[in-house]
Amino acid sequence: MMKRTMVGALWGMVFYLVVHGIIGLIVGSPAADSWRPWAALVAAALAAAGSWKGWLPGTQKTRD
Repeated sequence: MMKRTMVGALWGMVFYLVVHGIIGLIVGSPAADSWRPWAALVAAALAAAGSWKGWLPGTQKTRD
């Protein structure tokens, strides 16, 4: 359980950087700062759903 949480948090950071980069390309670098809360919200939602369902690499449910 702890491993899935840590890997999910790592994926959240990766998703944040990707989403922030995409927003920066679309609206420009100075305007991207105002979109940071939305980027964080989208990244957190993607990471939480992917970690919970086991869709992300390193978060697959193992049978013990």
